[in-house]
Amino acid sequence: MVPMLSLFRPLAQTSIRKSVAIYPRKSILGSTFTVNAMSFPYKPNTEPPKDMTVFKNITQVASLSDKFRRVLWTGRNSQLVIMTIPVDGEIGEEIHTVDQHLNFHSGTAKAVVNGKTESINPGDVVIVPAGAKHNFINTGKTPLIVSTVYAPAEHKADTVHDSLEEGERLEEEGKDEPPAWAMELHKKDTA
Repeated sequence: MVPMLSLFRPLAQTSIRKSVAIYPRKSILGSTFTVNAMSFPYKPNTEPPKDMTVFKNITQVASLSDKFRRVLWTGRNSQLVIMTIPVDGEIGEEIHTVDQHLNFHSGTAKAVVNGKTESINPGDVVIVPAGAKHNFINTGKTPLIVSTVYAPAEHKADTVHDSLEEGERLEEEGKDEPPAWAMELHKKDTA
């Protein structure tokens, strides 16, 4: 029997903790967590999903990652990605062929979309339509924590980029392409 709901919760610490550096404790919405540098507790799907997926408290989930970009979920028509933009860092000026919805969880930023600028704060959502030149620059004293939905997918289903530079290099080399099944926008699953 196939479960109707996929509920993402952290994996057991015993199976993921190894002898690696532990990041300082992070406080998120009144809860404190210890982040292990080598073991993000969520694994992305690499096959087309068939059921609902729930991420409990996306702000907390996004705050647990220390990576510049990390794909959490990829579907046939969209993709959920979390990002941690370092102090004085940026997402990088780009133009997508897909729509992008960015949810800002912590930190402050300057949005630059088609030459227009806007100050961004936690709780803000920015929707960037396909074809718009855009960049988001961290203007705060803490990392900028973002979750973003691409429709359709923009990245490989299990992408993890340590930095903007790594992401740009892998994209230029063609090593960060979404899976073929994620590019079948609006096609019905016949299986």
